[in-house]
Amino acid sequence: MLVGVVLALASMVLGLTVRHEPPAVDEGLRRGAVALGPGFVDVSAVVSFVLSPGLATIALVSLVLRAFLAKDPLLARCAVLLAVCWSTVLARYWYQRVRPIEFPKWAYPSGHVTAVTSVAFTGVVLCAWLARRWLKVAVVLACTAVVVTAASRVVLEMHWFTDTVGAVLAVVGVGLVVSRALRLVPVGVVSRREQS
Repeated sequence: MLVGVVLALASMVLGLTVRHEPPAVDEGLRRGAVALGPGFVDVSAVVSFVLSPGLATIALVSLVLRAFLAKDPLLARCAVLLAVCWSTVLARYWYQRVRPIEFPKWAYPSGHVTAVTSVAFTGVVLCAWLARRWLKVAVVLACTAVVVTAASRVVLEMHWFTDTVGAVLAVVGVGLVVSRALRLVPVGVVSRREQS
């Protein structure tokens, strides 16, 4: 719970720090991404199409329908987890950070990265409950999806690097807090002291 609060606060501090002027790391990574060439832009466009808010929409609707049809409280709690994590994207209206290119939506936090991280986090939680032996694989796949999504958004110049970092910090932070509140931390993960 404490780690989650610290990560969420770190996202807020980062957002407040970078919202008016991009730091050198953002400018440097933007220039580096542009220098990669059109091949990387094409691949990034495909990644951004597949790993997108559309994926989060499909995941959320699927969880809600499955929870309703199966009357499964675990899936219902995971649907709430996904929805709350994904809602952290609404903080962009508070930060009002401008994107690297002309675009009508605010930059911080990245919507794509928020959506994919929310799905990844929820997927790892579900895997911890339903397929524990695959948990390490799920974590690796989740992290890979988030990193690839973040890189694609920077290459496409839709976001600054710090927009993607802020999205991950916010989702994981809020996800840890909400997982605990919804009792989604599997019993094997909770320390013996807390069980007694």
